[in-house]
Amino acid sequence: MEQKSNALSEKPPLTLSILLRLAGLGFTSGLLVGEIIDIAYPINGALDYFSPTWVIPSLGIELCWWIAILYGIAGMILAVSYPLFDRWKNQKPHGGLNPSWRFVLVALACFLVQWFTGPFLYRIGVPNIGVLFFTVPTGLLVWWVFDGTKGGLFMCILTAVCGPLVEITMINGFHLYSYTSPDIFGIPLWITGAYICGAPVNGLLGRKYLAFLLRSK
Repeated sequence: MEQKSNALSEKPPLTLSILLRLAGLGFTSGLLVGEIIDIAYPINGALDYFSPTWVIPSLGIELCWWIAILYGIAGMILAVSYPLFDRWKNQKPHGGLNPSWRFVLVALACFLVQWFTGPFLYRIGVPNIGVLFFTVPTGLLVWWVFDGTKGGLFMCILTAVCGPLVEITMINGFHLYSYTSPDIFGIPLWITGAYICGAPVNGLLGRKYLAFLLRSK
């Protein structure tokens, strides 16, 4: 018990400066990765933006400036939340508190594959329920392999709830885009699995960023 207390007391304090820089890094990576993954939906005909900022018709790519901001905010929240849960609950995530870049990049690759596969399955005619039974189990598998913590699972569920609620607002309140084949309130339910998958990957990036910031302090 004494060794555990000592280990906890050895953790460097998280100053406001470190948290702000961590949030900035999370926002940046969320923005960059978000712009890449978001093209998966329009190129597979699963979604259509009403007033895209940039369009490449030959590839079916549609991009909106505000999408990057939303992904950046999500990346920021997740990158800060996961390390905070680690400290609060004394969690021992898979990969540790300072995961290797190889571990992080493999998780990121799995996330990209899962995210693009969902709308691709829709494109080739898999019904929404079939896509749902792909995205949710694979999203949970990514959490189990690359995170495995209760705090991480809580963030997966929270992201799977809040993400669709934001989309419902943008679709029905602001009329910014529409899904080709929605299930309820303008969204297909299978997007929940994509949100589940993205949460632990952004959390891994947050752990890596924090370890770097504390080391360079």
